[in-house]
Amino acid sequence: MKILQNVKGIGQIFVAAVVAAALTGCGTSRQQPSDANTTANAPATPAVRATITTAKTKPAKRAIQSAETSGKATSAAVLWEIHRADLKEIAIGQMAQGKASTDEVREYANQLVKDRTSADQQVIAMAQKKNLRLHDQTSRQGAEQAKLNTLNGPSFDKYFLRQTAAGHDKLVRSLRKEREDASDDDIEALIDKILPILEQDQELAQVLIKKEQA
Repeated sequence: MKILQNVKGIGQIFVAAVVAAALTGCGTSRQQPSDANTTANAPATPAVRATITTAKTKPAKRAIQSAETSGKATSAAVLWEIHRADLKEIAIGQMAQGKASTDEVREYANQLVKDRTSADQQVIAMAQKKNLRLHDQTSRQGAEQAKLNTLNGPSFDKYFLRQTAAGHDKLVRSLRKEREDASDDDIEALIDKILPILEQDQELAQVLIKKEQA
């Protein structure tokens, strides 16, 4: 009996030792990170960091280039809009210098040609500064010019004043909006110079129209 009891005691001690060893092994395996985790958490090598930096830099450069291209296109559109309006007003103004039936309308035509010629010179200089090309339409006659060619006397004066007033109104409204949205300091400064002259000519045209209607 004592021998059996001793054997049982030894067996219990052996089982307890095995269980303790197993528990110790599990704890150790949980504490040791796997190779996959170690690799994932390892700091990036210089080569990897350079690749990441390059990947981030390329979109930024493309965004800057896209913004510059867009800004240049906007500047070109504004300059072309003013240039086209200038050529039109100069052409019908020169026509009115010879066909106007009153001194007031003729004087207005003289002032119109002078103002728009000065404005267009500034536009051309700005285009050259920004390496932009403006199309020349001096040889093309618009519908307004064709219509004016068929008119004389008070009918000519009336149509001429209405066309210039409408043209000024359209351009003034457009340039005011472009001034608010402009990101080019040079374009902003140019608009600031031209707008007051356009507004003055616009008001004068309205005054003469009222006189013609009286």
